[in-house]
Order: sequence, then structure tokens, then C-alpha cells
Amino acid sequence: MSLNQTVRGLIDRLPTLTSEERWVVTAILDIADQRSLASPEPQPAPPPAALERRPRTEMSRYLPLTGAPYYVTARELEVLELLLSGLSNKEVAGKLGISFKTVQSHRQRVMDKLGARSPMHLAEIVRNVAAA
Repeated sequence: MSLNQTVRGLIDRLPTLTSEERWVVTAILDIADQRSLASPEPQPAPPPAALERRPRTEMSRYLPLTGAPYYVTARELEVLELLLSGLSNKEVAGKLGISFKTVQSHRQRVMDKLGARSPMHLAEIVRNVAAA
């Protein structure tokens, strides 16, 4: 499976893309396909260590959020993980040694990045992305 085919499959599963955004990404991939047909370049083989599967830890379950198109930072991911485990903003602040307002700020930035309209919608998006 080529990289473009993989990306096309991922586009269909992104819960936050609008139809216009899907169209733009698909158009870009079409252009990339046309260019690759015009001048094919050999793709380097991935190193063997990259092919090994590691056991899934709690934190690695949310790692897809750190890459494109979300770019959630490690700290935001840490706050998100604690919030999704059921802790309140105040409890997360105490556990991480940061202020309540900082937790709110991290949560709001994650919601903005993922396009969530509410904390429940955020949990649903994260569950869908983590399951993919």
C-alpha cells in the first residue's frame, strides 16, 4: 500500500475534517500521484527497528494525536490523559504541579486543535483517533 493510499484511508476516518477540507487534501494527493507517475523515485526501505511492534502503553494510545493534523504537545497530551481518566481540572493541576488556569488552557488548546465543541465531544474524538 502506497503512502498516498494510506493517507486517503486516514482522511476518511478523521472526525474533524469538513467536506471542503477533505476535498482539498484529496486534490493535493491527486497532484502528488500525478507527479509520482511522471518521475518515480525509489522509496528507501524503513529500518528494521521501525517495523517492530511495541506493547501499547497508556500514553502511546494517544500518540496519533501528536502528529499531523493535530500536533498536540506532550504536556497537552499529559493533561488530556489525566482528564480522560476522570480527574477534574483541579485534581490534574495538583497532580502535575501546575495552576488550575494552566490546565484549563491546555484543555482548551486540545479542544481547538481537535475541533471539539464540548468535553464529551473531545472524549469521543480522542476515542475514535486512539482506536484507529
